[in-house]
Amino acid sequence: MDSLLTQLNMCSELIAEGTCNMGWLNEFCATFLDFASELKGKLPEISPRWPLESGDSLEVETIFLCLTQVVTCITHLERAINVEASQMSHHHFLDRMDWCLRRLLVSLTELSLHQDEAKKLEDHSFVELLDLALDHLENYLEKLNEKDNNFLGIEEDEEGYQLASIVNHIVRHALAFANVAINSDKKALSALCETLLSECAIFHEDAGDPNNGHRKLEALSLERAIYSLESFLNEALLHLLFASWIELENNPVSKLKAVLKTDSDDAQELISAFDTNMDRIQQIGVLAIAFSQNIKTKTIVRSCLASLESLDACIVPALQVPHSTASEKYADILEQHFNEELLIFKNVIHEIIDSCSLINNFLDMLGESVHIQEKSHIKFIIQMGNVLVEHFRLPVNYGGLSEDGKRVYNDFIVILRECHAIVNLAIPVDPKRIVKRLKILYSVLAKLRDIISKDNQDADESLVSQKRIAVNATRTISRKSRSHSKRQRTYVKPKKKTETFIQEESLAESKWNESDLISFQITEILKLN
Repeated sequence: MDSLLTQLNMCSELIAEGTCNMGWLNEFCATFLDFASELKGKLPEISPRWPLESGDSLEVETIFLCLTQVVTCITHLERAINVEASQMSHHHFLDRMDWCLRRLLVSLTELSLHQDEAKKLEDHSFVELLDLALDHLENYLEKLNEKDNNFLGIEEDEEGYQLASIVNHIVRHALAFANVAINSDKKALSALCETLLSECAIFHEDAGDPNNGHRKLEALSLERAIYSLESFLNEALLHLLFASWIELENNPVSKLKAVLKTDSDDAQELISAFDTNMDRIQQIGVLAIAFSQNIKTKTIVRSCLASLESLDACIVPALQVPHSTASEKYADILEQHFNEELLIFKNVIHEIIDSCSLINNFLDMLGESVHIQEKSHIKFIIQMGNVLVEHFRLPVNYGGLSEDGKRVYNDFIVILRECHAIVNLAIPVDPKRIVKRLKILYSVLAKLRDIISKDNQDADESLVSQKRIAVNATRTISRKSRSHSKRQRTYVKPKKKTETFIQEESLAESKWNESDLISFQITEILKLN
């Protein structure tokens, strides 16, 4: 551990020098590579819970994030040096690197002192909290079914307190999401949170009731309230994803840059919309991390969010700086960094999302729009179809389609283009012609969804048949059967064999291959086996 801390301090001292040129950067990279390589070998020894499973260790997850962020900053700092950008550009990345090194020191120190304790409730993700609550209820129902009278009283009261605390944290997560959700989902999320709190209060207040039948009904009502909140939040998350992605398409940083240059009255409105959308992206990322089961995917999403949060604080001020060669280069570097992080982020999210869930969500919105005659709304809904195009543009998603699926997807592309064309005509169009194409679009997408669902079902049945997997079906709900140990979320696509791991690893590798500096692969450092 001493040698690790020595190497880390050497990296910090290099940043403190304040020199920033290619010779210095190569020296820093060599020192950081020595540190990262040794850390890779020693992490299994110093981490109390290794091999790491998702969510096991906050300190190890922080180490992965900081390593990833340092490499990201190195890549963009090299660009800033090559184009002879201003000191502002250098300091932006150096400050981020310095923060990561200091945080690495804290995490390594805590690991060496074996202070990497189990997570507190406030450190758990939304999904982890859901599973904790459902586990508590399942254990409670099992004890009721066993008619364990000793369970009633103090132990049951303690169980109620623990469950109430978990539910409070679930509601905090849900309300944080509701703050940035689209308007039509805000009230429903708030109402579901109120229902959950009410059911939890009833369950807690009636602790000790000798009537096991009443207690069982209350537990089941609370379980149903948890599932209802989760189910609706899944749908609201996909609604938000469509809205956020289209906002990025309609108002990219380049548009904001152009508006700020003209000193237009629209500037403040665009800045406000940009800030709101960044808040939405953060919430999408936080929930994507919660839903993902792969530590590498989580690390990439965390790194993107960290980069975007850092850029959010400085990109608008950089665009507002009076025009000069130095300020132009600074703004261009930040804009390029921002766009690259967004692309990586969107691609990772599309890898995580279940294709059928995304299509179903779009079909719901499309079905409602058929009855709305407002042209601007119809144009917005059709534009959302571009998100599905992005989704299947990724090889991992398009390659998963069967031949029938690919044929129907091509039909979808054709009819989507027709829909775009007809709603963008400058001349008046008979609404019946628009509705006709919307219905065809709906029909084609529904067919694609059915093909994907059938292929997934056939693949699952084949896998079960081959491996003779015993399925635990102790808890089911109407929309989807779930096992106790691995509850499948509709947001997340099911894993098939080993393909997901390979694809995620490939995506992670693609992020780090750009730099011409001393070569090292962060995926090697992050490799867990």
